[in-house]
Amino acid sequence: MSENQNPPLTEGERSELLNQIKELTKERNKLSRELRINQNFLDKVNKTIVAKDALGTALSVANAKQKTYTDMLLESCPSIILLLDDHGALVLSTQIFLTITGTANFDFIKGKSYEEVFADHLDAETLTRFSEASKCTKQTKDSIYIHEWIDFGHRGEPRYYSIELMNVGASKGGNAGIESGVLAVFLDLTDFMREKERAETANNAKSDFLATMSHEIRTPMNAIIGMTEMLSRSNPTPEQSKYVRDIQNASHSLLSIINDILDLSKIEAGKFDITYDGFNLKAMLDQLNSMFKLMYHNKGLSYTYEVGDEIPEFIVGDEKRLQQILTNLLSNALKYTNEGGVIFRVCEDISGELRFDVIDTGIGIKPEDIPKLFTPFEQLDLRKNKNIVGTGLGLAISHRISKLMRGDMTVESVYGEGSRFSVLIPYEKTERVASDERGEEIVEFAAPKAKVLVVDDIEINLSVAEALLSTFKIEPDLVTSGEEALKMVSKTVYDIIFMDHMMPNMDGIETTRNLRQRDGYCKTVPVIALTANALTGMKEMFIENGFNDFIAKPFDIADLNIALRKWLDPGLIQKVLS
Repeated sequence: MSENQNPPLTEGERSELLNQIKELTKERNKLSRELRINQNFLDKVNKTIVAKDALGTALSVANAKQKTYTDMLLESCPSIILLLDDHGALVLSTQIFLTITGTANFDFIKGKSYEEVFADHLDAETLTRFSEASKCTKQTKDSIYIHEWIDFGHRGEPRYYSIELMNVGASKGGNAGIESGVLAVFLDLTDFMREKERAETANNAKSDFLATMSHEIRTPMNAIIGMTEMLSRSNPTPEQSKYVRDIQNASHSLLSIINDILDLSKIEAGKFDITYDGFNLKAMLDQLNSMFKLMYHNKGLSYTYEVGDEIPEFIVGDEKRLQQILTNLLSNALKYTNEGGVIFRVCEDISGELRFDVIDTGIGIKPEDIPKLFTPFEQLDLRKNKNIVGTGLGLAISHRISKLMRGDMTVESVYGEGSRFSVLIPYEKTERVASDERGEEIVEFAAPKAKVLVVDDIEINLSVAEALLSTFKIEPDLVTSGEEALKMVSKTVYDIIFMDHMMPNMDGIETTRNLRQRDGYCKTVPVIALTANALTGMKEMFIENGFNDFIAKPFDIADLNIALRKWLDPGLIQKVLS
């Protein structure tokens, strides 16, 4: 064996060397796995860094876009919107606020308190209300509204704003760490308010026109009806009596047309009121039945009146308006029925409402004309109905009144055979009520010792009143102005005064106010308004101004009879005529 050669390994050494090699191989494999794991981790870290950089870039772009959109919103928003922090400092504002306040840049006011910003634009009272509303919304977390006229531009042109203040940011629980503030939104309602004012002015002008029309038309009607009444009492010849009746019928027809026109105008102007009160329904129906039964029989028509046993005697409702509806339906049935007859039926509908049916065998209505029935001034089938007098208003008004009474009116018809008009009205039963004075039997009496003063600026109206009062053996004092009336009450103690409403210089209301301010009997003497103004609410207006009652023109003997019996001392009614 050469000296340079290594001695052969023993079996033990070879075994140990193999074990070492195996351990090194395992270590190498372990390190390789760890290296791969670390490499994967580093790859993920690198990807995360890349993604983070990309996300940061994207967020920067998104934030820039968001700021652009926010700036666009603030610049283009037509309403003033202010964002205040929890301490009341200004955080954001729409451009329009800067424009109308003359602020060149938001930075000039950013961070300032709203009190400081508003100091030059809001008066002290408005600023106080804004401050109180701001505090309230922060406490309650609810939106608060205030309405103010504000002249932001100091141009002498204030605008009307509805200002909503709402709490923003913090939850209702007020969690700490969450920023909060108040958002104030100013909604400009100036144009709306001005349109509303114009509409109210136009509506008031229409009401004034109605009052004037009522006065101007009813005043001559008062003279016509009053003088005709006196003419009928002057023992005319049979031929003259016929003329008088024709004048009376024509006058009442004209008055009915006038009332229809005024009623329609009042409804359209929103001045038409429904008055709910207890009244005797059956008495009202009996009165209609008695009146129309004779009219139908005189025309040669059959007539049937049916009232269900379930119908109460007394109900709550508007007796006058219900009677107006039914009178119109019964009158139409009379006008448009030439053969056969009419059934007037009253019952309780399955809905629990009162149902009024007027069923006729008249000319009927064409199917295409039924939708026009409730349209004002529409008269159907003019060729066939050319001899029938009317304005085409009655049904339109009755339909609208039924709607105002929370009811309805319907029609079923077969042309050439007849029609059924039905009215449904909700109702409420009530206990017995006092009878209506106007429905009582007229008791004839004389009161020659009664001192009566009549005040009216139109001579013919004084003549009518004098003539009508003469039937009660009363010789009234007559004056044509409020000033004269006040002189007369200083000389004579009157038992009753009839006072015209619309008079030049000093009208009836002013005259009565002056009268009531005097001592003695002037404070208590009954003053009855004579008015040609038939608009709703007039009676209440007169009572509030010192009158005791009112009579609408044109008035007749029955109206005076009721007023005199109601307001004269019973001792003055000396004899009752048989």
